[in-house]
Amino acid sequence: MSFSRRALAGVVAIGALTLAACSDSTAPLTITPDQLQSMGSSIASEVENSMAQLTAQDVMATNGGAPSFSRVPRSSATMFRGLSLNRYALNASVNDISQCGVPSQNPPVDTDGDQVPDNFSVTFATPACSFADATTNYDVTGALRISDPHPQTAGLELDFALDNFKLAFSGSDASGYVSRNGTASVSVTSTGLYQTATWNDNALIVGVTSASDGIHWTNSFTAAQGQSIVAGQALPDGAYSPNGSVTFQQGNRVATFAVETIDALQYSASCAAGVAAGTSLSPFTAGRIRVTVSNQNHSGYADVSYSNCNTATVTLVAQ
Repeated sequence: MSFSRRALAGVVAIGALTLAACSDSTAPLTITPDQLQSMGSSIASEVENSMAQLTAQDVMATNGGAPSFSRVPRSSATMFRGLSLNRYALNASVNDISQCGVPSQNPPVDTDGDQVPDNFSVTFATPACSFADATTNYDVTGALRISDPHPQTAGLELDFALDNFKLAFSGSDASGYVSRNGTASVSVTSTGLYQTATWNDNALIVGVTSASDGIHWTNSFTAAQGQSIVAGQALPDGAYSPNGSVTFQQGNRVATFAVETIDALQYSASCAAGVAAGTSLSPFTAGRIRVTVSNQNHSGYADVSYSNCNTATVTLVAQ
């Protein structure tokens, strides 16, 4: 059993599972095969988004992984059925929130000229960040922060965070919010770049049991032989190896997923440029990661595979 999906940035794990409303039980959530496969698809979106956060210019271009309008459900009945589905996307005029944010400096202060701002933030607030489509009103609040841990020395290191970033919505189909808080950083190693991130997501939809997740990443990127990573320039071809965990909670019940790289994801600079131009579906030409439920038996696992700049294929593997 396998399927493909188109990657979209934003809150991912919250929308991954279709779960019935739970009681106050503290027993672990039992994850069905379909839910595990859906989680694999959602983690693929998160991996692609994390790959696009290795440089300061990409962090600012993607709003640091903040929730996007494409994550908001059209019906509360489908809240937990993969919020990345295209049917939830709005028109382009309200899908871009970058224009409503207020920068702390314009242009950002960059003492060492490496395109990593010394200490920069973008704040989102109403009424400037209030939008509407035919059925729903939206309010965006919170802040994206990005800074250079060594502002006097040109380099690739960076820190960034989302502070109380919330996308609230109210309409005829559903009302509530999705939000993300957390921090991430990129450091330089002897072989390339090392990325860590901790994100906490929450969703509250009227009439549906509230949900949250915690995402922890430790990812590495190594340039292909003969290529170099240069501060202020787009990343070259290379290998990306994401590893981490996702803890999903609905009510008082919890499921934990382990994420590991089986075959390093082969990053293509031309594919990444194609994603930006709308001609490619992912920046990867090959590679495989595995998503496993770590707190239940006989659950199987989902393999997430890439090929030829295409969207990921998620395959459920029975144990």
